[in-house]
Amino acid sequence: MTASNTILVPLDGSVAATAAIPVARGFAQLLHATVAALHVSDDALAPAALIERMKLSDLRGLVVERRPGSAAAVIAQEAAERQAAMIVMCPQIRTDLRPRAFGSVAEAVLRSVRCPVVLVPPGRGQKLWALRRLLVPHDGTPTSAAAMRPATDFAVMAAAELVVLHVATSETARLIEPGTLVFPRYVDQPHHEWPAWGREFLDRLRAIGGARDGVEIRLAVAHGDAGSAIVDFAQQSDLIVLGWRGALEAQRARTVRCVIRDTMCPVIMFRLDRDR
Repeated sequence: MTASNTILVPLDGSVAATAAIPVARGFAQLLHATVAALHVSDDALAPAALIERMKLSDLRGLVVERRPGSAAAVIAQEAAERQAAMIVMCPQIRTDLRPRAFGSVAEAVLRSVRCPVVLVPPGRGQKLWALRRLLVPHDGTPTSAAAMRPATDFAVMAAAELVVLHVATSETARLIEPGTLVFPRYVDQPHHEWPAWGREFLDRLRAIGGARDGVEIRLAVAHGDAGSAIVDFAQQSDLIVLGWRGALEAQRARTVRCVIRDTMCPVIMFRLDRDR
C-alpha cells in the first residue's frame, strides 16, 4: 500500500461514471486521502462548465481537474505522477457485445498501471459506501495469496470482517503452480479431512500472503463455477479483493472477467508479481 494521499477518479461525463464517487469517498476516509476527479478532454472548459460536463452535483472533498489527451494514457500518467494510492472508476460494461466486455478504457488502465484499481459497477448509483465486509476469493495458489496482505490492511483500517472464499471446481485439480493447496477429496466428511484442511489453508494464506497479525479470517467454501460463486457470495459484501497477473485476453482470466461484468459489489484489483 502506498502512502500517497490521492485517490484518482476518472469521469467520462456520463452519469453512470459518477457511481465511483461514493466508493472513492469511503476509501478516502480510510486512507486520509484527497479525491481527485479527473476528466480527460481536449475541450477547454471553464470551471462551472467542467463540473457540469462531469455530472457532479456534490463537490464535497473533491479536487476537480481536466487534462487533454487519450483517456487511458492520461489516467495512467496522472496515477504515476501523483503516486496515487488507487484509481476508482466505473468499467462501463458493454451489454451490446457477446460475450459482454467491460470498456476499453478500464481495460487499458488495468493493463498499464501498478497501483490498485477499484472497479465500481455503474448500476450501484450514488448510495453511500462503507467497508464492513471484504471478500477475498482464493484458488489455493501461492501467487493469489499475495492479495492477503492488502486485504488484511484494509480489514484493520476499517475494522471490517474478512472472508476468504475457496471455490472447489474441476479446474482446481489442474492447477500446477508449486505449493498449491487443493480441495480435500472427502470434504463431505467433516470428521475426516475438512477441519484439518481448513486450518492448513488459512495458516498457509497467513504465512505465504503476509497477512497482518490479529486479523480474524473466516473461510467459506463453494462449489461450481468460480466466477458465478464469487458474484453470488459478494451480494453480502462491500468489496471483492482480487489479485491478478496481468492477463485479460479472451481465453484467460475468465473468472476475473466474469466477476467484473456481473457483480454489483466494488472490486479492487491488485497486480501480482509472478516472481514473488
